[in-house]
Amino acid sequence: MTTNLRRTLQRPMLAAAALASVAAMPFPSLAQTSMGSREFQQAELSELSPALRSEVERRVAQAPGNTPRGVLESMLLNELQIREPASRIVGLDLGRGVVVIQQPSGAMKAYTFNKQEGLRVIGEVSLAR
Repeated sequence: MTTNLRRTLQRPMLAAAALASVAAMPFPSLAQTSMGSREFQQAELSELSPALRSEVERRVAQAPGNTPRGVLESMLLNELQIREPASRIVGLDLGRGVVVIQQPSGAMKAYTFNKQEGLRVIGEVSLAR
């Protein structure tokens, strides 16, 4: 009887231990967030013009979970939708100030922008196939 009872009790305990060890493991998707550290966010904000910085900070404060980078990306993407309404954004490098779009015809175009000037587009290049 004692052996059967021990086996019966060991199974749920082993299952619970296995679940606890899996829950304690860091998931790669959780370890790599787009939010970045507080220092990184402050560095990004310091690159902005005072007017753009205050706008970004206002939008971040409006909704919990917003990040400076997320707000900047949304502002830029909204601006591009106005400029190229039927296009699809295929690449964005906020740090380098470059965004690549695909037009409905399939042609690609790269825009450069300046964070100091309110994400204003300062150049464009049509990319040939």
